[in-house]
Amino acid sequence: MAESWEEKAELIKEEAFPKPWKGVERKAQEEGGEMWKKITDEDIREALFNQSVQKAPGPDRLGFKAI
Repeated sequence: MAESWEEKAELIKEEAFPKPWKGVERKAQEEGGEMWKKITDEDIREALFNQSVQKAPGPDRLGFKAI
C-alpha cells in the first residue's frame, strides 16, 4: 500500500505508463525513428494542462481533474 507522496506518485507512474512488452521498444525505434526525442517538458505540460477537466476517463477510470 502506498502511503507517502513518492510511493503514490510511483504507483500512478507505473499504472499510467507501463513498460513496453519485450521486443516492442526495439521495433518501435526501428520503425518510428527518433522523433520522440524532440518532445520537451513544455510540450508535455501544455498537452496536459490545456485539456478539459470534463473529459471522459481512460481505461484507468481517472479523469484529468483527479490527476
